[in-house]
Amino acid sequence: MSGSPADAGDAAGRRRRFAAPPRGGRAGAGAVSMFAAASLVLALSGVVTGVATPARAQAYTQAVPSGPPIRLFPPPETMAVPDVGAGAGRVLDDPLASPGPSAAPLALMPLPTPPPAHTPSFDVVPIVVPPSAIAVETLGPLDPDGAGPLAGTAGLGNDPWRGIPRAEVLALLPELPTLTPSPAVKELQRRLLLSRGSPAAAPGEPEPARRFGALRVETLAAMGDPRGAADLAALLPEAMTADEAAARALTDAELLAGPLDCAAATERAKPFSGPYWQRLELFCRLRAGRIGGGMPTEAGAAPVGDDLAFEMLREQPGGDPDFLRVAEAMAGGPAPRLRSLKDPSPLTLAALWALQAGLPPDVLSLTDPARLAAVASNNGADPATRVTAAERAAVALFLDSRRLAEAYRAAPAKGDELLRLKDAAARDRTARTRALVQQAMLAAMGGGRRVELAGLALELLDPPMLAGPVGAVVADMLDTLSPTPDAAALAPAAARLCFALDRADTGKRWYDLALRGRPTAEVARLWPLAVIALGPPPGGGQLALLQAMGVTVPEEAWRRTADPEETAPMPADARPPTADPALWQRLAEASADRRVGETALAALLLLGNAGPAGTPPAVVARVVGALRAVGLDSDARAIAREAAAALAG
Repeated sequence: MSGSPADAGDAAGRRRRFAAPPRGGRAGAGAVSMFAAASLVLALSGVVTGVATPARAQAYTQAVPSGPPIRLFPPPETMAVPDVGAGAGRVLDDPLASPGPSAAPLALMPLPTPPPAHTPSFDVVPIVVPPSAIAVETLGPLDPDGAGPLAGTAGLGNDPWRGIPRAEVLALLPELPTLTPSPAVKELQRRLLLSRGSPAAAPGEPEPARRFGALRVETLAAMGDPRGAADLAALLPEAMTADEAAARALTDAELLAGPLDCAAATERAKPFSGPYWQRLELFCRLRAGRIGGGMPTEAGAAPVGDDLAFEMLREQPGGDPDFLRVAEAMAGGPAPRLRSLKDPSPLTLAALWALQAGLPPDVLSLTDPARLAAVASNNGADPATRVTAAERAAVALFLDSRRLAEAYRAAPAKGDELLRLKDAAARDRTARTRALVQQAMLAAMGGGRRVELAGLALELLDPPMLAGPVGAVVADMLDTLSPTPDAAALAPAAARLCFALDRADTGKRWYDLALRGRPTAEVARLWPLAVIALGPPPGGGQLALLQAMGVTVPEEAWRRTADPEETAPMPADARPPTADPALWQRLAEASADRRVGETALAALLLLGNAGPAGTPPAVVARVVGALRAVGLDSDARAIAREAAAALAG
């Protein structure tokens, strides 16, 4: 019971124990520590749970007096580390003491002994050679003639003129062919002239009368490439300002190709003076102000025909009266009536083209394909005159197939000529007959009639025409036919034409059709062109071309050849009697020494204006082999293809 004496005694005893002073410092300290820890836990739990209040915290502070820190573990003198080697019995540091300098960690096992240092052997240490003395050399001026729009593989390499003296190149450049019917020859020549680099001058060689760069521009203009010539001239301003002949050649080529860029031509004319450049200035002024007639530029001014420039040009000796008559018509005068125009200047033809004025028939006496191309481009000329001029210009590659086809379609037919073309072709193998065949093909609807006309067009092609624009027009006609058995009669000639034009896919279809037919000599002669072996061996010239292209020709083929003049492969140093001996030797030496520019130059000169189709096969074979030896495989293949196509007919 709560009110018994025993209970009262127990309560008094508890009060005495609580109030009695501690006996023994350590026991009292431990009791106080335990009580303080319990109180701290209760206080923390009250704070967390929100139960403790400020009053309770104050009561607790008054009940428990503050003092030194309460130790919760034994003092350090009673704690020691286990017996571990030399550190047995060491007393641990007091955690409550201030931190001191850290001691080195105890080694729990012996440290390994490092291996002895290895001294490197001086036998394997590389010996550095001291640098040699720096050589100082004075570089010469940059070659102003070595520029070109084609570099590397786009041209003929980075140094095409290595190994050939400049004087020899300058002597040979004017001899390059400019009227060749061969696209392969013209393309190789164009790349040669547009390539970067120039030949080196020999020690003590004087400056030439005409520079290498100017001769390149003039040759490009003469071969019908005014755009390439203009691109090269833009890179050679110094050479062009010092060479009036090259500047005139480029300007004439641009006048004939039309239309002339008068701003560029006027800038080119600034270093020069004379009647030619005065006429050019007048032409540009008339074309810009009054083309085909009109009033003066300023109101009240005198007619341009009475201008001082006209008077000065009329009084100059050796002028161009035909141009002045056409220029007066451009200034607003009457239309020119030219009864004869046998040798018109490029400026006169450009003025006539600007007026679209008619041309007299004797203009066809021209032999210059560039001027013939200008005649063909003049819609005011008679259609019969245009078609003849167009084909002659196209054969020399001065007119493309599109413009040639336009001239063909404009040629007029008389009566029932389109129905009697076979008889006309037997009598007349001219441009007009080929134009009428083209027109009849466009109008024909029946398959049999179209095959007949295509065969007639193939018969009218001469070998020099195969690879150029004339052959391309006929090949476009063949594209409207299918290589079916109904057209088997056309197959050999069609395959030959397509292979010559490098239309390999179309040529193969026609060639396969030819092989499915009756084997003939015409089909057998296509073997080198198609690079397959079929039928009787071809002629010796074709075998030489194959051998030059790397095809192994057996001795049996040489013995069975139908060419009595060539029954064995020609030795490498055997020269045909028609080949120039100096060029033949130059080609052999240059190709053996891998001199690319000199090899191409000698090859072009050996082929000449006749091209592969008109050059003896042995010469073409030698040219093909030399070009392949210096890495010009694509050019060699194109030349061999044109020659083989001519031989396959």
